[in-house]
Amino acid sequence: MSRRQSATPDIPRPRYVPDSNNEEGRTFGVVLDTSGSMDRELLGKALGAIASYSISHDVSLVRVVFCDAFAYDQGYLTPESLADRVQVKGRGGTVLQPGIDLLTTAEDFPKNGPLLIITDGYCDNLHIRREHAFLIPVGCRLPFIPKGQVFRIK
Repeated sequence: MSRRQSATPDIPRPRYVPDSNNEEGRTFGVVLDTSGSMDRELLGKALGAIASYSISHDVSLVRVVFCDAFAYDQGYLTPESLADRVQVKGRGGTVLQPGIDLLTTAEDFPKNGPLLIITDGYCDNLHIRREHAFLIPVGCRLPFIPKGQVFRIK
């Protein structure tokens, strides 16, 4: 605010007002493979990647689903809570489709919200009908031809 505003309050001054409608466009969902083949170090790197991407792109909340043989909906989490301690559920087999279906049919998740699937590649064939990307470790590959972008984590 200008220091001269109090002297001439009837003259309008420019100011920055954040657009509240723009917040919904920055929401994304994450399906995190928490099967037994994902070791603790890889899970830590995955959670750190989610948190750092969210913070750098001003994403206030991330919808997270842990998935092994079942989907464990964690709801909306702040990036800071992901960087802190998170209790990972799962550690069984790998079936990621229930987690993807949970996010695509959720009423409180945006219909055009993109998905990030983090896995080590030991998963089933996935059917995703919205914008998505994969984050997999270097040296691993998916058992199918992905339609979305594939990013690597070291």
